[in-house]
Amino acid sequence: MRAARRGAAFAAALVLWGGVSAFYQPPDVPEGGPKQYQNKVFRLDGKFVHNVGRLHLQVTNIGQTGNAANPSRTTVPSAEYPPGSGFDHLYAAGLWVGAIDASGIPHVTTAAYQTEFSPETNPANPCAPLPIDQIADVREAYEGIPGGNRVISASLIPDDDNDGLVDEDFLNGLDDDGDGLCDEDYAAIGQQMYACEYRDDLPAIRQINPEHVALGIRVRQTSYAWSTPGQSDFVGMDYRIKNQSGRALRNVFVAIFADPDIGSRSVQGYFQDDEAALFDSTVSYLGPAGETVRRRIQMAYAWDNPDDPNKLQFNRGGDVPGGGYFGCMFLNHTTDPSGNAAPPRVGITSFKFFSGSASFGAGGDPENDAQRYQLMSDPRYNPNNPANSIVFASQRPLDYRFIMATGPFRQILPESTLTVSVAWVAGMGRGGPNEVNQTLVGNAISAQQVFDGLYTDLDNDPTTGTCGKETCLRNTAGGRAFTYEIPESSVCRLRINNGYDPSDDRYSSLIPWDPNSSCESQQGGRFICLDKVSPRETHCAAGDTLNVVVNSTQCTYVDFDCDVNTGLGGREQIVNWVAAAPLPSPFFQGNNGKAEPRDFLPLYESHSDSARVSAWYFPGDNKVTLKWSNFAEQIRDAQRGNLKEFVGYRIYKAAGWNRPLGTNAPGQTLWTLLGEWRKNPKGTPARPLGELIDPSAPVVERHDVLVRWDPIRRQVSDSTNSTETDTLFAIGRYSYVDDKVLNGFPYFYSVVPVSVVPGETVSTDIVLSGNPSATNSQVVYPRGGAKESEKDVFVVPNPYKAHAEWDLVPREEDPSGTKVTFMNLPRTKGTVHIYTLAGDLVVDLPFDGKVPADLQFGKDPITSGQGSVPWNLISRNGQRIVSGIYLYSVDTELGRKVGRFVIIR
Repeated sequence: MRAARRGAAFAAALVLWGGVSAFYQPPDVPEGGPKQYQNKVFRLDGKFVHNVGRLHLQVTNIGQTGNAANPSRTTVPSAEYPPGSGFDHLYAAGLWVGAIDASGIPHVTTAAYQTEFSPETNPANPCAPLPIDQIADVREAYEGIPGGNRVISASLIPDDDNDGLVDEDFLNGLDDDGDGLCDEDYAAIGQQMYACEYRDDLPAIRQINPEHVALGIRVRQTSYAWSTPGQSDFVGMDYRIKNQSGRALRNVFVAIFADPDIGSRSVQGYFQDDEAALFDSTVSYLGPAGETVRRRIQMAYAWDNPDDPNKLQFNRGGDVPGGGYFGCMFLNHTTDPSGNAAPPRVGITSFKFFSGSASFGAGGDPENDAQRYQLMSDPRYNPNNPANSIVFASQRPLDYRFIMATGPFRQILPESTLTVSVAWVAGMGRGGPNEVNQTLVGNAISAQQVFDGLYTDLDNDPTTGTCGKETCLRNTAGGRAFTYEIPESSVCRLRINNGYDPSDDRYSSLIPWDPNSSCESQQGGRFICLDKVSPRETHCAAGDTLNVVVNSTQCTYVDFDCDVNTGLGGREQIVNWVAAAPLPSPFFQGNNGKAEPRDFLPLYESHSDSARVSAWYFPGDNKVTLKWSNFAEQIRDAQRGNLKEFVGYRIYKAAGWNRPLGTNAPGQTLWTLLGEWRKNPKGTPARPLGELIDPSAPVVERHDVLVRWDPIRRQVSDSTNSTETDTLFAIGRYSYVDDKVLNGFPYFYSVVPVSVVPGETVSTDIVLSGNPSATNSQVVYPRGGAKESEKDVFVVPNPYKAHAEWDLVPREEDPSGTKVTFMNLPRTKGTVHIYTLAGDLVVDLPFDGKVPADLQFGKDPITSGQGSVPWNLISRNGQRIVSGIYLYSVDTELGRKVGRFVIIR
């Protein structure tokens, strides 16, 4: 029943969208291939998957994580972990936002199962060079991309376009600030970032769900992933929920509804033996100021219950080694210690899991907005309520869904934004507060650490960010002065006056104030406030419990969080989402092995193009040629004065892949290192980088960069600055040929940059490189070269006997998984016609054996055209052909070649 409910809801959305908008328009269907429906607005084809880390999480542009259109629209896994394993951990999850209207009636906008968010089909101010119905897509970026500078340190100017504003132009293909530029100033985070935006108030949504009442919100969603060990088992996500309704939204709740399906997709019913639970415990870890943080973490999660020979009734097969744990947690949102305007702390205020198809009143899924809002706001499901009635863990394996909510936020005023940050986490085993090695809980702690980030000296002023003062209060221009008052119950007062009970768990990490000791001796002098650098003037923070009048537009810093460890040493600015990110890999767009890569030079016109395509992989006759640009070398470390940390490349290849069911990429065991090349290989096994350079590759752009790095002292320095010139070359700057391949077999390649982050000494330098990664769409098939004539065309294998060595597991876009290939095709355009012995046309296979004109120069030129074309044994009517003898005719302007081949099923 659950499957019927979720399937019916989503199928209705697909049908209605097809009738009311440009969504889901089928492209031209090639003869012999299955009918494919590609949507140019809803991104439900599995194209955008976070694949740099160990958790391959699929992202859409409708508020849905994972993909409820699987497998009807795609067979790409929703949350594969580890990559290439075929173990999926999610069917679909979605954002819920609920609020009360002026009449006291609750309304909830959902992304799963009901589709009540949509990107705009006809957005205003489009600026991306795309058709209007492709503007509202998911967009990809990475930390260091031009236009993506973010607030992170004094050595970096986050105002990319020098207009006095910071990150005012969200990455959405629109000219948000009306300056005639496109996505020129936004915050790019992580080694791989996806961005999209969607709304709940478009007219077409009501045609999908007539009962939907829009809240009038726009959501800007960004998600982040890293490949660094210890930071690669989660994906972070920010939801920026803006009220565009013109009226205040009251008593707002935000929730994640998730349907985790955990197990091997190759096993039918693999998701019917899962378990669900709530993790709620206090953990310890190093915080952004280097201090030990004790934090209560709450996470909704599920796991794959292993088959038990003594409980055969629950066994479903498809077990994930280690249990297959997957969860979601809130990392941050607005809080109010009093609980009046927002939850008093970050975490879950409502949790419940469901199974079966019971009614809501009997404990089942909510069916309407009133029930959804009740579930999100019910104090009985609040784990912070001592009188809660939560079932914290399931009692038997079934197919579960869960909801985790936070709120209430008293109101979101018109044009105001509420930001909620979450992490999607996977792990091998559950773990606990003190058992963290690659477990679910350990990876959740890592996610929280990365979000917490670090404090940095953004204003380059040592008198701000001192003695625990981390928060800037300022008066608006012309505004009335206001008074900042520390409540008597605040830890700031209690600490100084010893007015707390040391046995109270809330203060267990608080170091008592010693009234008989000097301020300098308290916690290493952390309470000494620096007022002036020269001559040095200080005072003790113990006197700062008095009220502060704020009447200036300049910052007045206060210890808002009452934590002396935040705001020290001049570091006044907290920066979230900070991790050691390797340089991004050159990206091959891919074509699923179905066609030749297009000529690269006409497509590579500017630096911004490299965000999505910065490499081409060209199949040849028993070889594959890799060509890529040097865009990764343009990325500099802003926290180290724009230091360039690139040192070289590693090239990986994956072979022997047969497309196991439920996988979207080769497993890590299939990847092998072909070699490493460095600018300075001395003392390493690497080869000189110059071996890969093609000096004939054209220049795309040059620009000067101010570098403020002292290589002797190994630190940022204003006195040792220099200007360096960065030169971006087109794809083809680097070239590598792999001739250890076989025609017709699938191969993957990954070019991984290597960088060195300097430590205090050379011995403490850190070498960073990402994981090799690729997706199914990026497979490359070497093929025979084109010949001077059609005289030597032949078919392989011939006869075809039930299967071939290059067979793959069938999937939606390739229903047979097998093929025969026509070899030695002529160097021109033509068509292979296939007939039965009776003369009936089975299928036409067009081909183009001409050599791309702009690839026949420089290093490793592409001098051979497409000399082979595969056929998947599917007729032009979409039917599998039967055993028999078939005739073929290769027709070109050069002439005709006729032959026959045999198929034995």
